[in-house]
Amino acid sequence: MDEAVDDPRPAPDPAKLAGQFDEWIRGETLPGRMLANLKTGRLPELLATSGDRGGDRAAGLAEIWQGWEKGTTVPLEVAEGLADGGLTDLLADLAEA
Repeated sequence: MDEAVDDPRPAPDPAKLAGQFDEWIRGETLPGRMLANLKTGRLPELLATSGDRGGDRAAGLAEIWQGWEKGTTVPLEVAEGLADGGLTDLLADLAEA
């Protein structure tokens, strides 16, 4: 069965995710809240399915994200890793696609 048919949630929106990440960059949101918003917005799925469009960058960001998912990395370190790893650029590229 097609997962997209069974999943009533909207598809991940790279532009919306970028806006949520930018709120943290501007200091308007705490790192943990920003990460929770990205998870609700389905960033992990977007990273996993970006494939050729995201390349090694998406894979690296997914690895950083797993530190938060597994509870092995504190939120601020994950947020900084996502920033340093180019999350903003990746989301911009995916939004244009």
